[in-house]
Formats: sequence, structure tokens, C-alpha cells
Amino acid sequence: MTLDDAPAGATAVDVRDHSALTVLALRSVGLDPDPYLVSEIAALPVPDAVGAIERTADLTDVSSVLRGTVGPHGTTLLLRRVATGLLDAGILSPDTAVALATAGVRLPALADFLTRTAASAAPTRAPSLWDAAVAAGADPGHTAAPRARARLAVGDLDAAAQQADTVLTDPASDDEAVRGAARVAATVALRRGAPSHAASIYRWLGPARAGSDAAHAVVSLIAVGDRASAESFSGAPAAALPTSSTARNALVADGLLASVSDTPTAALGSLLRACALADPSTDDHPASLAGLVAVHLGDPRTARDVLTEASTTRTALLGAWAAMLLGDVDAAEARIRGTDPDCLDRRDLLWWSGLRAAVARRRGDTGTLTATLADARRLLVEVEPDLYTVLPIGELWLASTRLGDAGRIRHAVERTSAILADLGEPPLWATAWHWYGVQAAILAGAPADLVPHARTLGALAAHSPHAAAVAAAGRCWLRVLQGEPDADDVRACTRSLERFGHSWEAARLASDAALRVDDTRTATALLQTAREITSAAAVPEASSSTGELTDREAEVAHHLVLGLTYREIGSRLYISAKTVEHHVARIRRRLDAGSRSELLSMLRAAGYGQQEEREQP
Repeated sequence: MTLDDAPAGATAVDVRDHSALTVLALRSVGLDPDPYLVSEIAALPVPDAVGAIERTADLTDVSSVLRGTVGPHGTTLLLRRVATGLLDAGILSPDTAVALATAGVRLPALADFLTRTAASAAPTRAPSLWDAAVAAGADPGHTAAPRARARLAVGDLDAAAQQADTVLTDPASDDEAVRGAARVAATVALRRGAPSHAASIYRWLGPARAGSDAAHAVVSLIAVGDRASAESFSGAPAAALPTSSTARNALVADGLLASVSDTPTAALGSLLRACALADPSTDDHPASLAGLVAVHLGDPRTARDVLTEASTTRTALLGAWAAMLLGDVDAAEARIRGTDPDCLDRRDLLWWSGLRAAVARRRGDTGTLTATLADARRLLVEVEPDLYTVLPIGELWLASTRLGDAGRIRHAVERTSAILADLGEPPLWATAWHWYGVQAAILAGAPADLVPHARTLGALAAHSPHAAAVAAAGRCWLRVLQGEPDADDVRACTRSLERFGHSWEAARLASDAALRVDDTRTATALLQTAREITSAAAVPEASSSTGELTDREAEVAHHLVLGLTYREIGSRLYISAKTVEHHVARIRRRLDAGSRSELLSMLRAAGYGQQEEREQP
């Protein structure tokens, strides 16, 4: 039976009608055949190709028609011919290549095309391309590592871990593949809240095979307090190519190791320089580490600025934390409401819970605090604490203490304390933790429990201005609890706390002291101090809509007026050119400037850049 003789609705074509079958093959993989394409693939004159297209125009479910006419094997042969023709003509698209591989075409040239396309594809597209490459005949072992990275990039942790394990357990895997698989496996472990597993992966890998991925080893090993092993991975190997990635990773490793030393001031600088070398689209962007270190240093403004470097769930949560420390509790609360906890991995869920507890504590919302702690109890059993979770665990510690249920999360508190002890109580990280300890003792009404934390903070004060500020506040608060408040000391400590992003605690210290002084005038003055701090924090710097620029925006505006490029401004301010671009966009919105020239005119009129311009000859 031929197509011409078939009744309406026929589902077969003449098996000898090669041109019609070619048209059906093209349509079955999503192509809309044109005469020239059919002519090229089927080696037909263009008029014959036109006739073939017309004969098959009314057919639907072309895949079934094709299989019913020539069978599965014949269909595959036709599709192989289509693939070869498209490849030879240089007109094969990724979507068609995936359709051909999915339809069962195994062809070395097709597998190679899909492999090359997958290697440069966008993160959301790469997994399906890698899967299609394997279906087309690519070696599953050779593609397992990049397939694992692709799955990780889209948050498919189960598939990423499975692919990474395939590489790690294959004796034939070369060092490059093993290194990439180790990075994926360790990242999955960290995101699932299993830092000890991530650390064990890199202990197994060893410095010799880590290569330029040594920074990832340092991240994992520092997380669990294994400083000695982390130091064995420090420094880029001499054989590593001097790429931006190698330089960035070396800076990350240097920054993290500096963060656990007695002189942590260099840590933030190294991490900020790493951010300037990073690709904003990558999930392992160092902005999250830089922002976290800035918060621990008591510098939430820098944290807020640097966290615009990357757009990940973690940086968004950290950015909300920085905003909260700067007084914008509404922004933090909006982030909580705008995040679906069911879509978070375990580590980010811990941060979300800690942020929720922190906001509820500042709002005095006991109901939300109780619900948050109830939800977090199981999470704290499933997720191992690490160095990078000091802040959320600290907030949950305070929540449980306030609700009289501290014993339920004691294991998490003890593990965090042990990690810091193993690292030698590094000032940058230990300051925040012992400050939480001071506050927990205050909430519990247990001055004796405050003493060891205050003593440790005192020891750290020589190495960290932030530690010095909270150490003084701890001693001051202890005297307040003992009924011996010194109003001048209280005022000095509240201002110091406020400077390091602890406005809420500063207001509480002033209020507690006001309740314990005998002199009415002094009590009134202390309450006024508390009100002033609360009022100042309630109007966050970054939320101004009146045209006034933030400190960082003013710095950017100053250099912009002087004619510096985004890259030059970034190098002076230790931020990336992309972050400078974000700041300029916000300045334009804030000043309602319609163009760049109008923006520059408005900034000059406001006085930005004028002093340096006058100083130039």
C-alpha cells in the first residue's frame, strides 16, 4: 500500500518511499523539514523533496508511523543517516542532537558533538546534554565527573553523589577525574550537613592529587577543626597552570587559613580578592565565605556589599543576616517569608532556621521562636555543626535558653565548642561563639556561666577589635547582673557594640542597666540611650529612598566621577567590577538619573570627587 492509495487516516507509508520516510524521520526528532534539508539528507532533487513533504503533511504521530513502516531497526538506521547528514552540513542543533540520542542513535560523531556542547552549556542545560552524550555512545566513565558537576550545579545532590562515587570507585579514573569527583562529593556532603565526610574525602585524596583544588580541601578540613590537615593542602602546586581559577583558589585557601590564625585581619582581604577573580555564575563563589568572614569580624556593611557578588541561596540568607545586623529586620523577615524551606538542602535549612530564630528574638515573638526551635531540633540531630554554622547554632542556642529547653540542643553547642577548641579558639570565629555564650548566661540568669566566656573573650581581645568590644561588654554586663552597673561604662560598651553590628544587644544592655541603677536620672538617661540605638537601627542605611547614598555607594560615586572604570574602582575598593556595576545601578535608581551623563552631573553637583579633582595639577 502506498500513501497515495491509502484511505484517510492511514498510519503507514510505502516502505519503498525513501523520501517520505526521510521526512518522517526528520519530523520525529522535532525538525520542520524544508525541501533543501530533505534534499540534502536523502540525496534527492529538490522537487522530489517537495513532493515527499506534501505526501506526509497530514500524518500525525510520525514516530509511530515510522516504526510501523520500517520497524525499530529501520527507524534507527534512518535517524543515523539524519544525524550524519546534519553533522556533515554543520547544522545540527543541541535540541535535535538530544532528540536523536534519546531516540536510540548511537554514533561516535553525535556523542562527540553532545560532549563538546555539554562542556560549555549553561548549568540548567548541561545535565540533559551529558545524559544524551552517554546515550549516543560517550564513555560513561570519562563523562561521570562532568556529569556529577552538572547535576550538582542544578541542585540534584543524589545524582551528583552517585556520579561522583562512580568515578571515585573506578580504578581506571585518572587524577583529574578523581579530583573533580572528590570536589563534587565533598560539596554534596557539606550541603547535606555532613562536613566530617567531606573532610574524610580530602584526607583520602591527599595534597598530591588535590592540585589546584586544594582550596576545596581547606574549606572542608577547616570546617571540622582539622587545621593541621588543612595546612598540608595550602599553597598552589608548582605545576598548576597560572589561571584565574588557580589564583582564586589559592586566595581562598590563604584567606581561610588566615581566619583561624591569631592575626585574622588578612583573611577578609584574601577572600575579597578571590571574589574579584570569580565567575558569578558558579555555585562555589567565594562571596559566601567572604561575607561570612566579614560578619564574624563585626563588619556587616562589607558583608552586605560583597554578598551581591553571587546569586545563591546561601548568599541570599547571609545577606539577610547582614541586613538584620545593620538594623533592617524587615529585610531579613522578608527573606524568611520568601524562601521555601522545603526546597533547601540541610545546611541552608539550618541557616534559614537560625535567621528565623534571630528575627523572632529581636521581635520578641515567642510563638515563632517556639515553632522555630521545635522544627530545628531534628535538624540539629541530622546536621553536623561546623565552623561555618556558628551563627545559626548560636541563635538556636539563645532560643532554647530563653525557652528553658537548652538541654535539647546541648550536643550541637558542645560540638561547636569542640571545633573551636581544636582550632585553638581563633579570634575571628570564636568571638561570635563566646558572645553567644555570654548572652545565653544572661538569658538563663546564670552569671557564673558567663565567666568562662567573658574570660575567653578577654584573651581574644588582644587580637581582635571585635573581640575587645564584646569582651568589654561581657564584663560590663556581668557587673550589671551583679547589681553594680557603671553608667559611663554601659554607655561606652553600648556604642562599641553598636559599631560592630550588635545594636539589638547594645539596647538590651542599656535597658538592663537602667533597671538596676538607683538614680532615677541615670536610669532615664540609660533608657534614652537604648531608645536612640533602637531608633537608629530601625532606619537601615541601605534602605534610604531619599537620595542619600550609603557609605559604599558614596565611595563608588567618588571614583566614578573621577572617570575610573568599574574594574579600576573594584580594585581600589576590593570588590569585583560586577559589584561596582550593581552599586552604580542602585545609585542611578536612588537619584532617579535618566542617563549616565545625567548621573555624573548630579554626583558632581553633590560634591563627589571634587576634592581630589582640586588636588590634581
